[in-house]
Amino acid sequence: MKTVTIIGGLTGVLLAVLAYFAELQNWVRIETVLTVGFIGYVLIITAIAYFLLSWLYRGSKKLDLL
Repeated sequence: MKTVTIIGGLTGVLLAVLAYFAELQNWVRIETVLTVGFIGYVLIITAIAYFLLSWLYRGSKKLDLL
């Protein structure tokens, strides 16, 4: 699951950067740029949320052992 999340997060970063440069260079319509950028941000936020929740879960397991 971690590799899928890492790939999703990196894909999100790539999509967000691509949308940023597309907006700067006026490559495509603004609706398409906003959609691609939004999808990228969602992927980034999802990857961060997964890793934070797994970190909290592991931390709570360690506290139960004490």
